[in-house]
Amino acid sequence: MKKLILAAFVGLLSNFAVAQNINFGLKGGAIFNTDKGEVFKDAGNIFKKDGKASAGFQAGALARISLAGIYIQPELLYSQYKNEYDVNGDNFNVTKKRMDIPVNVGKKFLGLAHVQAGPVFSYYFDDKISYKDIKDAKQDNFNVGMQIGAGVEVSKLLFDLRYEFGFGKVASEFIHDSYDYKTENRPQMLNLTVAYLF
Repeated sequence: MKKLILAAFVGLLSNFAVAQNINFGLKGGAIFNTDKGEVFKDAGNIFKKDGKASAGFQAGALARISLAGIYIQPELLYSQYKNEYDVNGDNFNVTKKRMDIPVNVGKKFLGLAHVQAGPVFSYYFDDKISYKDIKDAKQDNFNVGMQIGAGVEVSKLLFDLRYEFGFGKVASEFIHDSYDYKTENRPQMLNLTVAYLF
């Protein structure tokens, strides 16, 4: 009986998805972080120095809701990227891990291409710093940004290139050898991804 009810429920959901032109999919790709970031020592009283941007990756799921000639595409993505710093000969990385919820509105044209734009809401849940003897470390948790992009669609495959920029800066703060370090960067990146729609 339970299997019958479950099968009926899944059938109803499938019929609803078809009726409402909703498709689901998986996506993944590379992040090319273009913001070098900055590092401050003792809250900036001693120096401020640029870092070096490094590539990362993202992966997750999406839904595409088609209506009236446009589509709305919410996504749930795990993203990871890092910045590299050299402070008086000490080299270290700050790796940022976050969950992203982009909500893009797009338009298809020529039956093959699309353009899209929309906000992205990011939750930073873990900053990894490559120093082993960190006494304390903390990071900003939330940021809101914007994505603008274009892509092509081949059968059920979606190829996207998006430019993303944050409206605010995100920071990490930690203590090493009694010094207080703070890194800041304003998310600016190119996201090159491929998705498969079911």
